[in-house]
Amino acid sequence: MLVMLVIGGGLGYALHPTPPPLTSTLPSVIPIGVLLSLTGDFSSYGVRAQATVKIAESEINTYVTSLGIPTTFKFFYEDFETKPDVALQRIQDLYAQGCKVVIGGMTSGAMKSIDSFADTNKIIVIDGTSTAARESVAPPGDYEIRVVPAAEAEGAALAAALQSKGFMNVAMVSAEDTYSLSIHDAFKAAWTAAGGNLVADVTYAYPTTTDFTVTINALEQQVAPLLSAKKPVAIFANMWEDVATMLSQANTRNSPLLTLTWFGPDTLSQDTVIIQNAGAIATKVNLISVQLMAPLTSKHLALNKEVQSAIGQEPDIYALATYDAAWIAALSILNAGKYDSDAIKAAVPTVAAAYWGATGNSELNAAGDRVTMDMEFWAVVQSNWQRVATYSSVNQQVTWLMQL
Repeated sequence: MLVMLVIGGGLGYALHPTPPPLTSTLPSVIPIGVLLSLTGDFSSYGVRAQATVKIAESEINTYVTSLGIPTTFKFFYEDFETKPDVALQRIQDLYAQGCKVVIGGMTSGAMKSIDSFADTNKIIVIDGTSTAARESVAPPGDYEIRVVPAAEAEGAALAAALQSKGFMNVAMVSAEDTYSLSIHDAFKAAWTAAGGNLVADVTYAYPTTTDFTVTINALEQQVAPLLSAKKPVAIFANMWEDVATMLSQANTRNSPLLTLTWFGPDTLSQDTVIIQNAGAIATKVNLISVQLMAPLTSKHLALNKEVQSAIGQEPDIYALATYDAAWIAALSILNAGKYDSDAIKAAVPTVAAAYWGATGNSELNAAGDRVTMDMEFWAVVQSNWQRVATYSSVNQQVTWLMQL
């Protein structure tokens, strides 16, 4: 059944379908599960994503009513506590409540944890956060769909940023979890391909490590010869919010690591816990974090204002992407004309390719991940996150907006 997509005049930012035909078998209430990390190491992101999804839920139902479709989308919100095993429990709960479609702002570890259950029970998962390499999370083309690109894009952007700042030597420390190890591999491949020197490659148990003495010792030993020779070297802290703990412990011992520039993956960017617990130290090392970048669409700007009003913060890229995931889920269901997993899954690629939302166009590749996005870099400046650079995925060039 082909349903033409038309521009929704009331919303004015995305392509929307015409009403399903009279033969539509949509139920009167359509349950949509929402998995978010409202507690744990990714909680600040989960709070922002929840705010955007609630806006999407309201807008979707307003839109459906305007079309005269006798159905209501009901969202069921669950907190997976930034724990993969809890994510599995929560999606099982959502499935028991009749959810055949689940959206979320989930870590790659959580996505990996729920994959088998989602595929076995044909639950379509549309996520706006996970960016680990596809093969480390789920088989290509299965029921897990991601409206953000995979880790390889981030690795290339980080390598370009480091080189643009004059660094050819990097000491890397990585958390031992699904996402961080995927970023580790993506960055290492991009860095070595660019001729960079990886002077240290240290990992630590995550999330159980709270004392970073061993990690700091290892990094200090590896960078010492470069510091003695006065050669530029940077730290790539491939970590989560626990980077604040490591910074604080390094500060206590007056570590020479704090004389270096620190870079980080997208798990750090705009994180409020880092600012609260180690803002001054992060400022000292110019903590620079990569982040996917959304164009300033009218919907993006409107969401900035609405979320700021609701929770006192602007939405980050993952909150915006999770908002788009909600709309893509709803539009795919409307296009399918029935709440049937296979029909909805078949509709998603066409809807995503035509959709233009808060993060721009969401076209997917054959694996089920977003094709590409530009990037931006945020740094802790005077104990606050500031946007300091952009990265073009087309020409792989970094443009610095301010000097650090």
